[in-house]
Amino acid sequence: MISEKYLEDANLVTKDELLEQVSLSVLRNASAGIPLIMDLVKGGIKKEPLEIFDINGKPLFYDYTIKKGVETIGTVRTGASRILGSPVIAYETGMRYWDFETSVKKLTANVKKEYPMQKILSTKLVCYSYPKLGVMFELVNKQERRSRLIFDVADYSLIPEKPERTDIEGAYAWSFYDSLSEEVRKLRLKRYDEFNKWRVKIPEKTRKNLRISKTLTPFVDKIICKIKINATKQLQFCTHYNYNEARSHHCFVLHAQQVNDYCAVATCQMILCYYRYYYTQGQIAPALGYTAGSGCPPDQSAGYEQLSCNHLDATYDTSPTWEEARDQINALHPLKSGIPGHARACAGYSYVWWLCDGIKDKKLYIYDPWPWNADYKLGGAVYWEDWDSVTHTNYVFTRLLCP
Repeated sequence: MISEKYLEDANLVTKDELLEQVSLSVLRNASAGIPLIMDLVKGGIKKEPLEIFDINGKPLFYDYTIKKGVETIGTVRTGASRILGSPVIAYETGMRYWDFETSVKKLTANVKKEYPMQKILSTKLVCYSYPKLGVMFELVNKQERRSRLIFDVADYSLIPEKPERTDIEGAYAWSFYDSLSEEVRKLRLKRYDEFNKWRVKIPEKTRKNLRISKTLTPFVDKIICKIKINATKQLQFCTHYNYNEARSHHCFVLHAQQVNDYCAVATCQMILCYYRYYYTQGQIAPALGYTAGSGCPPDQSAGYEQLSCNHLDATYDTSPTWEEARDQINALHPLKSGIPGHARACAGYSYVWWLCDGIKDKKLYIYDPWPWNADYKLGGAVYWEDWDSVTHTNYVFTRLLCP
């Protein structure tokens, strides 16, 4: 039982406060030279965010769009409640491949057709399995019995809420809030307060100007937070990417999952491509123990080794730490990052120790195969994710064995 003072409702954040948090967070991370976040200061933050609910019906995230002219250059995800910890959860780059209003329109017609005896009470954009989003319909029948249906916002598939197995990485619904123990809520609430101390130190006039400004550019030299330690590294596409290796060429490219429960399959495909092993997702799925409609077991290490003819060493780790991910990236080894019900690829890290508030800010650079698309080039998302905001369940480490 969660104490009342640690409930999500008791700790909701106002939109004005979150808008300030977004602006300040982008500015100070850009000043630290974090790639891609640096580009976000060139745009303006859309003042009205996209509201995302937990499947328990309570506000969970607010996504703030950043535009440069008419072009969407990124999205910043914030926590609707202080118990989520860091005010900013993730910094996503580029435009998205789905639209909530379009999804609601198409799905409403389908629901009315398939469930003619049910009345739609409400529709909400929900996070049904972080970071996957869906449209949740709340229904009532003639006997006043209520029910709900959750559909993926990108592919409109119906999402199961009670899978036969929860120890898989595929497509099923779970509550982000309900997964947080009271102890975790206490720690994250303390973390939010640490971030907020710096926000309130900024003069009210400056914060007001941030809220109404059309662009962040005028504030680049005004909002400065001193740094004690700053370290960032990515595995990226670049013809002259060189860590003291002759003619090195390190390349990591986003692939979307081509089936709605292929997250682990697409993650494996991205990592194998980095090592120059090329397979279709259909070829990869059996090697990972994929079951149609369910997904893959979290330990996919044997499949990585099989598909590389044992030239890759893959290690499954059920106690993941940020430091382990950092060490892997420093060794130029991408890894699979597992979170509840989902798999992503990790190809970078960032660590900044801020002197202004004493916070040690750890991020991972995530290549997420969701949202799915039959054309793997037209789905997925790339973002910097705050380490302390997410529950991490497992890694699969990889390294190329020497001949």
